Amino acid sequence: MLPLMQNVPNLGIMPNKPEPSKRLIRLLLLLLVPAMISATAVYYTWSAHPDLEYWKTLVSNGYTYLEAHPILLVVVLATLPGIGCPLSPLLIIFGIVMGPRFGLPATCAMGIAATSFCSIWTYALASGPLRVFLKTHLLKKWDIPEFSDSSALRLGIIIRITPGIPYPVQNVALGVMGMRFKTYLLASLPAQSLYTIGFIVTGGALFEGRAGLAITGVLFLIVIILVTRMLNNRSISHVG
Repeated sequence: MLPLMQNVPNLGIMPNKPEPSKRLIRLLLLLLVPAMISATAVYYTWSAHPDLEYWKTLVSNGYTYLEAHPILLVVVLATLPGIGCPLSPLLIIFGIVMGPRFGLPATCAMGIAATSFCSIWTYALASGPLRVFLKTHLLKKWDIPEFSDSSALRLGIIIRITPGIPYPVQNVALGVMGMRFKTYLLASLPAQSLYTIGFIVTGGALFEGRAGLAITGVLFLIVIILVTRMLNNRSISHVG
């Protein structure tokens, strides 16, 4: 059985690696800056309305509105993750709002359809109209090689299961590489669908008070994370 990275050409898409100290500083900044911005936003938002009942009412009104307009939540899930909105919280909200009304199986199917559409349109932009712009302006120092279909599929799977890579960055990266659409779908949809099901089931079960199903959803997500980490470590060991 071929290892995951066998026959993948020398990946010249990465520039020279920075020194460990600089990499650590960059990593800390990537973690600290969003945390500080979020903490500041929460502080000032709470200062403006320190009454807990206000927030309970706001959440209740928001839930009622989304429940009455489910198509809005589908549109949000199909668009906002592609421009940087965190995907996991949206999936949990999707399960909370849509699960009681449509049932978890149908909700999972709608969630998979919405996230698949999001993956497709971001890939279409990155591989089409924006590809030249991204390569000449943002990635001009990077050498992007050509891949065979089998090598592109393996690389796509690795990018999808590597922890820490934001969802829209994955879509854009695979599009800029010139990966064929069929290969992109094979590399993206299976893993993405599993995550979608796990978060939707967890959110919907928690809201309905189904503790057993909620625990199952959490355990399902943990298994997915552990398996993807094992596969990623295995692929890295083959590369080394």
